Amino acid sequence: MKHFAQCVLAAVVLAWAVVPAPAAETSRFMGTANYKEVKGNIYSWSGFPTPCPVPNNALILLEKQGPSEVIVGDTFSYQIQISNRSERDMIQITMQDALPENFVVDNIEPAPSGTDEQGRNLWNLGTIPAKSAKRITVTGRATKVGCMATNSLARICYELPLPLAVRVVQCNVELELRLPPVADMCEEMELVMIAVNVGSGCATGTRLRVQLPEGLTTTDGKSIIEIPVGDLPVKAQKAYTAKLRAEFPTSYTVEGCITADRDCYGTDTATVDVVAPDLELTAGAPAEGYINTTVPYQIRVANNGNGPARNVIVTQTIDGKFKVTNISGSGKMGAKDKRIVWNLGTINPGESCNLYVSGCGDIEGLVESIFCVNAACAEAKTARHQLCLSGVAGVLTSVKDNCDPVQVGGTVTYTITASNTGSRSAHNLQYAIRLDEGMEYVSGAGATAVTQKSGNALVFAPLPVLAKGATATWQVTVRAVAPGDKRFTADLITAELTSPVSKAESTNFYEPIIQMVVAQ
Repeated sequence: MKHFAQCVLAAVVLAWAVVPAPAAETSRFMGTANYKEVKGNIYSWSGFPTPCPVPNNALILLEKQGPSEVIVGDTFSYQIQISNRSERDMIQITMQDALPENFVVDNIEPAPSGTDEQGRNLWNLGTIPAKSAKRITVTGRATKVGCMATNSLARICYELPLPLAVRVVQCNVELELRLPPVADMCEEMELVMIAVNVGSGCATGTRLRVQLPEGLTTTDGKSIIEIPVGDLPVKAQKAYTAKLRAEFPTSYTVEGCITADRDCYGTDTATVDVVAPDLELTAGAPAEGYINTTVPYQIRVANNGNGPARNVIVTQTIDGKFKVTNISGSGKMGAKDKRIVWNLGTINPGESCNLYVSGCGDIEGLVESIFCVNAACAEAKTARHQLCLSGVAGVLTSVKDNCDPVQVGGTVTYTITASNTGSRSAHNLQYAIRLDEGMEYVSGAGATAVTQKSGNALVFAPLPVLAKGATATWQVTVRAVAPGDKRFTADLITAELTSPVSKAESTNFYEPIIQMVVAQ
């Protein structure tokens, strides 16, 4: 800090007429200073800069004031006042002033610091703040009649601070990047970029640049964001936003840099975890089933991703020939189509949901089901299932004799009936007949030819098809050759059977006992 030293020489002379009582003389003013006399007091002043016609125009004002006349030997006082009327403090102020001739000093307040080489009193007044003043009061007595003056000269020296202020500033810009900590992959996320001048000087030519990692772009496909910020005043900040889109779920780190013309820069990074659901759909049901029997379907939906699956919808579209009888949970079937819909809401990561459907079909053939799962921000999954419905060839065999018992030597006819009470046709029906000992084959006829294979074994030619609900019959006549409880056994084999089904009919063969009666 520099100081401008200034000395102001103020010729301010204050004179009194010292008279014996009761006589009085007119007060005289000596010197070049301005003065005026008001109500028995005399006032004198000098101002700087000069010329200074009125006190209010002065920056530095030196004033003296005292009585216009006094009595020899009477004690009186006069004042010296130095005023700083400027807007700035004045420092290191000194003042010299000579005491009046023919004057005895009783007190000076404040007391002088000393005297100069000419014997004048010297005051070191220090600093006078702006718009304030300091006053010196001198008290004493006149020693003889005449004009008493404060000897010709008062001097004020001061130092006026004259600064040469060169601002020294530091360029310092900072960048703040903000991203949400977690974002869904299918939703846009907002990147906030804030440029801040934290230095002490204006940052000119400020530029902002953000590099996006692979897989993360702006909504218009850019991987680099460049913004000319321009001039950035001290403590100012500017905020910018950009909408981003992720290509796949992972953790992304965005790096940014801000630079200015004065080789100052700042960097920042921001990280976002982009999450997405990963739906797994499995559907299970028997590959084969029978018509008019219940077939269960099991459906499982799991979220194997790291983000929630929202608005999950599962559907099963099933062939119209399959009648759905039970649907689990909130599933509902459309009135016009065979499409079952479940609204599952949200499935969080690691969670799953199990669904069930059951029903039956009354027509042979393939029943196809298409399963789909959809959710917001998730890849749709589809599964297909085919159920082969088959009928059952339920062939019932009945064997009946036309008479029982049968006398040895007589014949009995057996009727063999095959009835298909199942749900599908039976194929390649063939009967093998076994006759007990004491039974002799006589003849046979029916739906197919009857052939004697051996003495006690008969075979029917195969019947290619026996439709469901249809019947086929054969008749076999046997002669009773020996008495006893005899069995006529029919063994049926079809293309659908893995082992024969046997049916036997019991017939009692008897031989009458002749009892001779002697007449008496």
